[in-house]
Amino acid sequence: MAFNLAINNDIAVITFDDGKVNAVGFELIQQFNDALDEAEQNAKAVVLHGGEGKFCGGFDLSVMKADDKAKQHELVSKGAELIVRLYSFPLPVVVAAEGHSIAMGAIMLMAADLRIGKDADTKYGLNETAIGMVLPPFGMELAKARLANTSQTEALLFSRIYQGSEAVKAGFLDAAVPQEQVLATAMGYAEKLKMLPRQSFAESKIQMRKETIAKMQA
Repeated sequence: MAFNLAINNDIAVITFDDGKVNAVGFELIQQFNDALDEAEQNAKAVVLHGGEGKFCGGFDLSVMKADDKAKQHELVSKGAELIVRLYSFPLPVVVAAEGHSIAMGAIMLMAADLRIGKDADTKYGLNETAIGMVLPPFGMELAKARLANTSQTEALLFSRIYQGSEAVKAGFLDAAVPQEQVLATAMGYAEKLKMLPRQSFAESKIQMRKETIAKMQA
C-alpha cells in the first residue's frame, strides 16, 4: 500500500493506492487515522485521493470472506469509527474519486463534504443487497442522510450502481468531470473551503449532522 500525506498551502492531501482496488483493511484504517490526526493539527482542509483511476472497492475481502467472525466484526467496527470521524471532521473533507467506489468506498464518499468523481465508465454505489449482505447500520443511516430520497430504494434495496451524472443525481457525488480533471477540481474546491472560519464550520457541521451521527453510533 502506497500511502502518503502531503500538506501544502494548508491543504492535506491523503493519497492511498495499493495498485489494486484500495481495499479497506486494518492497516489502511490506522494510516487514515494517523493522517487525519496530523491534518487536524496542521491543515485547513483535507482531500482524499485514491490514486490514478481508482478510489475504493470496499472492505478487505481476505478478512470479510475468512472464517474469523471476530476479525470481521472488529474490521467493520473500526471502519464505522473512521466513517463517523470523517463525517464529523472539523475541517472540510473533499474526495477525488477517479475510479470505482463500491460498498465501503461508496460509504466513504457519503462521509465526505464534497465529492468529485469521474464522468463515465466508473461505478459508484452500494452492492450489499446484491451480494447477499445487509448494509451495516452506520452505512444505512449515512445513506439515508446523504442520498436523494428518490434514489434510496433503488440504491439501498436494489443495489443499483451509478455512473457519472447519475451518481450526482443519486447523491454519491457532487460533480462528475473527466478523469484528468478530478484531482484538480477537488483541489480547487479545497482551496475555497479552507478559507471558511474553522470554529464556525466545525460547529455548524456537528449541529447539522448530530442526529445522524448519534444513529450511526447506536
